[in-house]
Amino acid sequence: MRTVAFHWSGGKDSALALTALLADDGVVVDRLVTTVHAGGASTVHDIPVDLLQAQAGSIGLPLQTVTLPGPGLDGYVEAMDTAAVGMRREGIDAFAFGDLSSSGVFDHKRAQFEPLGIEVLEPLWGLSSRECVERFLASGIRAVTVVVDAAVLGPESLGVPLDHGFFAGLPDGADPCGELGEFHSFAHDGPLFRASVDFVLDAPHRVEQEIRTTDGVRTYAYWLSTPRSRR
Repeated sequence: MRTVAFHWSGGKDSALALTALLADDGVVVDRLVTTVHAGGASTVHDIPVDLLQAQAGSIGLPLQTVTLPGPGLDGYVEAMDTAAVGMRREGIDAFAFGDLSSSGVFDHKRAQFEPLGIEVLEPLWGLSSRECVERFLASGIRAVTVVVDAAVLGPESLGVPLDHGFFAGLPDGADPCGELGEFHSFAHDGPLFRASVDFVLDAPHRVEQEIRTTDGVRTYAYWLSTPRSRR
């Protein structure tokens, strides 16, 4: 039996991978782990920590946040290595993620965490993007878009439920599951949750980020609609 910390983004793939992991008799999910910026929102998806806590509470698992110095994912390796050492001391045997094989990150994550005594699990790894979409649609998980790549989708695509119509309407060349960053989502209801997570969305706004890649620094533009707790 392996004790697992699941890396929770708050989106559809995380919800789907966690669902598969919770059904695995060979693991015990001890906690959710999310990287956040110093301002108090998750990296990439820009979900405020109080909503991440609401998701975790509805799922029934504690949430551990790991703060990155930024911008973007700068400092991820150093911050997560420090967190991994601490979690290993607390009895965590493995980290699990919601990546697909098209992301190509499995070997990289194994190279980072296995030397620290942490196994890496990827419950969705064998699925194609199309298969992942089909499994998501059959799962009953409900999610909406909160970030879209401005080069692929416009602000009208924010706050849209991830249903058959959304996936069918993606432009030609877009990955069906958004694995190339075309869109990110916020999961708020379905069998994984004990109760629906109540939220509202901010008005769409456009941001640009410089991100270091293997090809150098590139500038990306996104449309965001940040989810907020309904008060």
